[in-house]
Amino acid sequence: MIGAGAAGLVAARECLRQGFEVKVFEKSSYIGGVWQYNSEVEDDLLGQNPKKPLHGSLYKSLCTNLPRKLMAFRDFPFEAEDGVSQFVSHERAQAYLDEFVERFDLQPVIEFDTSVESLRSAKEGRWRIKNSKTEESLFDAAMVCNGHYSNPRVPEITGMETFEGVLMHSHNYRTPDMFKGKRVALFGAAASALDLSVEISQVAEQVYWCAEEHADIDVGEGIVRCGAPKKFESRNLELESGEFINDLDAFIFCTGYLYRFSFLEDGIVNVVDNWVHPLYMELIPPAHPTIAFVGLPYAVIPFPLFEVQVKWFTQSLAGKFDLPSKEEMDKWCDAHADHLCGQNRKQRNFHKMGAEQYAYMNRLARDCGSDPLPYWFQPLAEEIRKQRLVNALGYRDMPYECTEI
Repeated sequence: MIGAGAAGLVAARECLRQGFEVKVFEKSSYIGGVWQYNSEVEDDLLGQNPKKPLHGSLYKSLCTNLPRKLMAFRDFPFEAEDGVSQFVSHERAQAYLDEFVERFDLQPVIEFDTSVESLRSAKEGRWRIKNSKTEESLFDAAMVCNGHYSNPRVPEITGMETFEGVLMHSHNYRTPDMFKGKRVALFGAAASALDLSVEISQVAEQVYWCAEEHADIDVGEGIVRCGAPKKFESRNLELESGEFINDLDAFIFCTGYLYRFSFLEDGIVNVVDNWVHPLYMELIPPAHPTIAFVGLPYAVIPFPLFEVQVKWFTQSLAGKFDLPSKEEMDKWCDAHADHLCGQNRKQRNFHKMGAEQYAYMNRLARDCGSDPLPYWFQPLAEEIRKQRLVNALGYRDMPYECTEI
């Protein structure tokens, strides 16, 4: 495994359950991946060429936007600090992963402060891994669990170099303190843009939330919705609509992250406009069925998705079920690409799963003989998604009747 975030940890557990020898390479000195909060920020606030890159992207106030009942691994309950709260802090999410490691005795299989420098294919489907501490080692299979919330995606906007205010990516946002009394614009349409717009609006003079297309979300007062940005001119911003936002002090990109595998041998997968392909079932390259890329889909319920992905892969390695032929997997990849193109979505959003995640997880579970999602899982998830749209500021305080949480 590469990475000791949630995906790497549940992957290690499932491998141990299959009786495999396991090694997890973690470049930091801690588990948890992006759930490990770090108050530091990079010297390059856009995160493009920092001298000391940071893995985490958490802001101090972050609270989960999913209840712990949905987030939990299948056989490891996720309790709240107070035993009651449905939505929990990032500190509690990190503690849950710490408890997971202790419960399943994963610490001995993790090599901390050890980065993977190269991952190359070898004979008979094996993999050569060179890490920062030892010579190359040979493995029968590999799982890439390095996450995709660390390398900021910053789309080019004309005149960025002329902007006289602060330019930053949400990757380097921690608290709203620096924006007190300022005029701030944010660009993005997903959860981080909403959270930061609301938090910064509590201290800023004015907040402008820019997006190519806004979801129909009620965000309350103090935030002006705007269209996509077109051009910077000194401290002014021209929008695609032809309107202007003047006298800006700061502009924050909430525009997502890039998939990167700098350690990976060329030709295993292609990453084009942030689409990692070809991958059968969003997991394995048809030509290399002994490597899996865990956790690529987004707009999903992550921990349960990681869990069923690694169950599927480890049970395929253990011979519990047979994978299709390379030709059949190639056909699936082609058909899946046609399906995504037919939805008229941008290629950089091909890994966005949304409502398709439930059928996807149940398909993986069916393939490997695992239990399908509980009956309450999808109704609860969809009810919370709906409430986030109509009550973005208060949905975490509402009772949910789909099941006991």
